[in-house]
Amino acid sequence: MKVISICHMFPNRAWPNKGIFVKERLKALSRMINNTIVAPIPYFPFLSLARKYKGLDYIPLLEDYDTLSVYHPRYFMIPKYFKCMDGQLYYCALHPFISQMIKNYNFEILDFHWVYPDAFAGLKWAREFGKKIVVTIRGNESICYLEKSLRKRMVINTLKSVDHIIAVSNDMKEKVVQEYGVERKKVTVIPNGIDPKKFFRTNKLDAQKQCGLELGSKYILALSRLSPEKGLDSLIKAFLGVSRQDTTLLIVGDGPLKSKLEEMVKDLGISKKVLFFGAVPHDETVKWYNAADVFCLPSLWEGCPNVVIESLACGIPIVASNVGGIPDLIPNDSYGILVPAGDPVSLARALDDALNKEWDREKIAKFGSRNTWDHVAEQVIEVFEKVLR
Repeated sequence: MKVISICHMFPNRAWPNKGIFVKERLKALSRMINNTIVAPIPYFPFLSLARKYKGLDYIPLLEDYDTLSVYHPRYFMIPKYFKCMDGQLYYCALHPFISQMIKNYNFEILDFHWVYPDAFAGLKWAREFGKKIVVTIRGNESICYLEKSLRKRMVINTLKSVDHIIAVSNDMKEKVVQEYGVERKKVTVIPNGIDPKKFFRTNKLDAQKQCGLELGSKYILALSRLSPEKGLDSLIKAFLGVSRQDTTLLIVGDGPLKSKLEEMVKDLGISKKVLFFGAVPHDETVKWYNAADVFCLPSLWEGCPNVVIESLACGIPIVASNVGGIPDLIPNDSYGILVPAGDPVSLARALDDALNKEWDREKIAKFGSRNTWDHVAEQVIEVFEKVLR
């Protein structure tokens, strides 16, 4: 089986933390089938002068990245504006490169990991060359769920037209079936996986020492992008209601709300109890999970959050919002506590309960480690085989 996987949400030297879940799945898939990976990089004059895009000019066309050979053709993108044009610009810019790849290697399946602009353009290639197309949907942003835009209509039309859809949660499947009108039979749920060699349970005090934390204190960990949908303002408000005085909130990550959240903590007078650490490399997050007593994800919406899977694999219980794919990951109270999104009072109560409960960490770690990326890749191959029949 020959597959070409195309996704602009993929890590590289300049963006090492971008699309890690896509990389991990394709890494496992590449061990099992002939899989070529294309991760297009945006181009616009002087784009690299912006902090967000710094370093992209130096990414080669073919990059060896974490045991994978990854192609990085460029596509023209206008930052912030005319987003409804991204799909056509993406298609036109990449058409010569992708067309030549398909002709040279005769791929049977075009595999996409973002609907727009990737699969939107991919549908044109699939029709032009008579190939099957599969797309994975990973969250509300990937299907423009909260938008009212021309781009959303393009996403809906693309999802209705592809040969098969892989959804990372039951919630995502129901959204595209019930609200977008996609045929139920052409959507398969395959959650994200875990690499048990990277995420596993270690000694708590050793992990706290590695993170430079005070030993023996109670820690609540929030590790995420600092953006509105992650609900960290609710977490900070909830932290005021946590009764245990020996507890510190650790916020690990970066994003557009960082300054606002830091100011909020300062205004509330809890700067010594709420600590910000910025973004850390993905391979270093294991020590932060293991240093914590509870992991908290108070999101307003989610797909299939890998941080929950990784935390569980480290034996750390979860307190999280009852949204998206999170209930699929926390099936009962042996592994965590679910609360309504945007409810600081319920969140504070759940955090107190989690901090005071005696958890079976070994049971949590075993449960969190069961769905490996290799197992995920095997399920994906089954979908590919089904599409080719």
